[in-house]
Amino acid sequence: MRHQVTIGWAKSSKNGEGTPNLKNNVDIGAGAKIIGNMTIGDNVVVGANSLVCNNFEANDVVGGVPARSLKKEIKK
Repeated sequence: MRHQVTIGWAKSSKNGEGTPNLKNNVDIGAGAKIIGNMTIGDNVVVGANSLVCNNFEANDVVGGVPARSLKKEIKK
């Protein structure tokens, strides 16, 4: 995890379950925001300044606002 990363909960989530669940070996770039009730799988790389508010499976590379999978784009 780099500097100025925010990991937070979403107030609008029902039952108060709005916290992110980060699995093992997640690499989070500087300034990334990870908000809400979602899971980020093992070995995921989150790009700098990304806004993550959706689930991502293991071994993925994500980035953008809002974050999306970049793994397919990298393989091209």
